Amino acid sequence: MKHLILLLMSLSLNCFAHDDGGTLGEEEKAVDYFLVSCSADTDRMYFSISTSNKSPLLSAQVSKGNFVTNIIPSRGGVEIIQGNGNYRILVNKNGIGKVDYSFVYHCENNGEHTDTEIFEYRQADL
Repeated sequence: MKHLILLLMSLSLNCFAHDDGGTLGEEEKAVDYFLVSCSADTDRMYFSISTSNKSPLLSAQVSKGNFVTNIIPSRGGVEIIQGNGNYRILVNKNGIGKVDYSFVYHCENNGEHTDTEIFEYRQADL
């Protein structure tokens, strides 16, 4: 019974997490673009990015309206308190060489998860 409760708890936590990722190719300049849409009852979006590559350096910029923040994998996650609507995410690198990455994102209001939708525009789409 104890194991069943723990399993159910982990499932309920995981259903609220959203993750995505990709690979930036060998070329020196590469960018992936994402748009995260947060529902009307949202007051913030959480975002974190990670990679196992040491080089080239990877970073992400999250923007909404006139607000922009830069996030690197070693920084951990950030809460971006900009309300509901669309958050733009650019993932880029600073040199030659392929880099794999993953990120976690979710919209929330007062600690509760709200509806979150993502749209992806990879390098080839831009």
